[in-house]
Amino acid sequence: MDRQTRIRENMRHIQAFEAKPNPKPLAETAVTRGFEKVAFPKLVQELSGDNPVVRQKALLAARELLTSPVNLVQCVAAGTTPAVVALLKDPDEVTRSYAAGTLGLLVAKEVGAKDLVQHGGLEALAAALEDDCEDVRDNAYSALIEAARFDSTRRALEELEVVLPRVMELVLLEVEAAPCRAQQGLVLLYACTQVRRNAGVLTQLIDTSQAIPRLAVLLDPELPQPVRHAAAELLGALASREDAKIQAVQVGCVPLLLRVSNPYSSVAFATAAVAALSAITIRREGKYAVVEAEGGLPALVSVLDPSNEQLCINAMTTLCNVAEAPEARHILEECGAAPKLQRIFAGAASEALKRSAAQAIRQCRFKHLPYEVLPGAPPLVAE
Repeated sequence: MDRQTRIRENMRHIQAFEAKPNPKPLAETAVTRGFEKVAFPKLVQELSGDNPVVRQKALLAARELLTSPVNLVQCVAAGTTPAVVALLKDPDEVTRSYAAGTLGLLVAKEVGAKDLVQHGGLEALAAALEDDCEDVRDNAYSALIEAARFDSTRRALEELEVVLPRVMELVLLEVEAAPCRAQQGLVLLYACTQVRRNAGVLTQLIDTSQAIPRLAVLLDPELPQPVRHAAAELLGALASREDAKIQAVQVGCVPLLLRVSNPYSSVAFATAAVAALSAITIRREGKYAVVEAEGGLPALVSVLDPSNEQLCINAMTTLCNVAEAPEARHILEECGAAPKLQRIFAGAASEALKRSAAQAIRQCRFKHLPYEVLPGAPPLVAE
């Protein structure tokens, strides 16, 4: 090795091991990987800190953690829930929006939803539905809908008593300016009606908030389809109560639902509308409302398509109900219901479809008591 080469190698050695200044301290608002992944108590501390930038970064870090079920449990155990709930009242609207979105991830598991209830999160999210910032309202609705997948949360919302009637009012206030948000409100109310033993929820919606006439307004064909679809679903759930069926007829819901019963409507929307009709037509008032509506029975016959199984079953159930009125059976005969039902019965791919078609055929052919044997059933053997 010549002299110049040795000098260069010596200089590299000196540079590699020379004394260097201490590393620059991180900025106060810096969030390291170790902070995001490991230090759950540190996360809670920073969520409650004084620096608004740190609070926002801590919320984003919490979101990353909450996507993992194991980390979600550790976040709950460390006290993340009350810290995030408190940020729903933060002066900064971005922080409030982040907080509501983070709670939506927290309640993805029941342990998080129960912790939210325990720390007053439902009340805070309900208040956030009226926040000045639209993003906060959107995220609050999403979080409540996610939490309402669990029966314990639905029960807690029912026990608050004022939340569900207020949501019904907010839907009407939002429907013109923000139909997507109005749809979210209706989806939330529908989820709450699915609670076990839902008499209390039905009372709050039907009696306290007068939901049936309001849903008739929301079924207006001039409104966006997602809103009308959600309104039809909620109406079908509320119509499980007898007086709600009568109210639905009185406020004119039946013709509005029949307008959706055609092959050109969205299948999901038509399925929800016909399901609501099947509940309403259990009552005599509902049957005659369909009979008297212009094109009502032909509309139901038009959606008898076995390729859309649930819609077809809902339509046949409704026809069974309406055909208890003698006038309806004559109209059904004239609009060709019998051949359609026979084809569905003969080519049914599932037992549910076949049995629904058999019931509809027998009801449409009814002449006098006793009923004829159900199509497809073995004949009665006289003893």
